[in-house]
Amino acid sequence: MNRLSPDDLDDIKARNPLEAIAGGYVKLRRAGSRLVGPCPICGGRATSQRFEIIKDSESWVCAVCPGGGDVIELVMKAEGCDFRAAIERLGGRTDIDKAAAKALFEAREQKRLDREKTAASYREAERKRLFKTWQGAMPIHGTPAARYLEGRGLKLPETCPGLRYMPSMPYWHGEVIDSRGRTSPRMVHTGPAMCAAFIRPDGKFGGLHLTWLSAEDPPGKAEIIDPDSGEILNAKKMRGSKTSAHIAIAAPSDPSRLIIGEGIETVLAVWTAHQAAMRPIGDTAFWAAGDLGNMAGRATEAVRHPILKRPNGHPMRVPGPVPDPDDSGLSIPEPVTELILLGDGDSEKVLTEYAMVRAARRYAKDGRVIRIAFAPSGVDFNDVLRGAA
Repeated sequence: MNRLSPDDLDDIKARNPLEAIAGGYVKLRRAGSRLVGPCPICGGRATSQRFEIIKDSESWVCAVCPGGGDVIELVMKAEGCDFRAAIERLGGRTDIDKAAAKALFEAREQKRLDREKTAASYREAERKRLFKTWQGAMPIHGTPAARYLEGRGLKLPETCPGLRYMPSMPYWHGEVIDSRGRTSPRMVHTGPAMCAAFIRPDGKFGGLHLTWLSAEDPPGKAEIIDPDSGEILNAKKMRGSKTSAHIAIAAPSDPSRLIIGEGIETVLAVWTAHQAAMRPIGDTAFWAAGDLGNMAGRATEAVRHPILKRPNGHPMRVPGPVPDPDDSGLSIPEPVTELILLGDGDSEKVLTEYAMVRAARRYAKDGRVIRIAFAPSGVDFNDVLRGAA
């Protein structure tokens, strides 16, 4: 029986560049030196950067769905097939010598550990830099950031520990190359920004959620344009680590009730509605998770979307409703006996519903009531609030 050697696997990968195979599932684009786009496994908007092919490697990662890997792993997950079937679809033989497979695994595992060590050092240095930025930011009340929120019909809690304001914040996008061939980050904009701190489960600062603001009064989101491509860039960015971390919009000690949503404006909309209706808030905490994937945590597997198809006609796969037990997700305070999860109606319906179910299952425990509240289709809770005003 023919067996695949490490050379055979390298040949298969050489004949099937990761960029080309991923590009057969979704449309990818250059962002500086990176190749990014929607994920071939869990999807995303056309402007998404959740999926990335790692520079100078044969690997990919996704910020939402679990895992990453090489081109073979991509085909396995995108097509929902096993190793043998993925090799066949890439035009190779299906058997590999056990000793060769073990040696190949060990070599790759060592490379992975080396990459993780380097990445961990980089992340910690970045976290410290961002923390200095956070320390230098101003309290949000009375600033253009507060007026930006007021312009959206939102009110701030008297004490809002997770939000601050920076009068001038650089926006980095892509890279520049000097005369010696060295790369460095490229600043394409600088201006006022609302800053939000991600707090990790250990209580420490993890990173920043940044929203750049325009010069009007009240401000809107800034329009930031890539000077080379003319592309309109997202006025919001998350830097540092948001995984399992949250933004504290209102944070009473030992809350018995917790309301969690994806975005800052969504959570503030519910806070504002409670205030307008004069509903008792008491010891209710309000958190923003930053995005849907962080709010719900990883899934055990990606499942077929019942309707959406990929460009090649295959069903799109999205993170399923079953939580991965190895991912603890957000750190819900022990005293919380009522948890309310906010689902935006302007996100993809099936993806959002699966995430809400996954989050409810993940955070369930004896004595805790969990409720899921969805905004109407096509809008988020801030749209609902503004429409009712």
